[in-house]
Amino acid sequence: MQQTRAADRPALSLTIRETLPQLTAQFGGGLRVKMSLPLSLLICLSVVQLSMGELPVEEIIKARKIPLLGGWVDRDPESDDVQKAAQHAEKMFNDKSKSDKMFKLVSITAARSQVTNMINYEMDAILGKTSCLKSENHILNNCNLEKKQLKCIFKVSFIPSDDKYKMRRQKCKKLEETV
Repeated sequence: MQQTRAADRPALSLTIRETLPQLTAQFGGGLRVKMSLPLSLLICLSVVQLSMGELPVEEIIKARKIPLLGGWVDRDPESDDVQKAAQHAEKMFNDKSKSDKMFKLVSITAARSQVTNMINYEMDAILGKTSCLKSENHILNNCNLEKKQLKCIFKVSFIPSDDKYKMRRQKCKKLEETV
């Protein structure tokens, strides 16, 4: 086996002066460059791509109504968290009411919430007077409704750190009967 000397091997790092004469070839009369076929193909395709450019992209921007942080947001009256807040309002109303009979939640007509360090709910609700007396400790769902109904606005707060509801305000008035 024949050994080669370091002087016989080509140097791995060539300077531009040493490689330029090896890469020269006549190209259009002025610039001399010798390229391999894949490299020249890549350059041609790049030039074609750049010359074509990209067509302008039309982006449709739609404005969305995003609630402000800490602002009031309309809520679905049938959602679980609104229903829980309404049940608490119903219980607190019955505890504070001067009536001998209990009132039962008939419907929630509107609801909204606000998230701060607690969740505030404001609900418009209809309460119906039942035939059950407060003193008899009835299960409210088993009580029959009477004709008298109240339209109420409840403001209830849910405090997540304590997992408790607190009645902030209630305002009720007799609902006018419609015939």
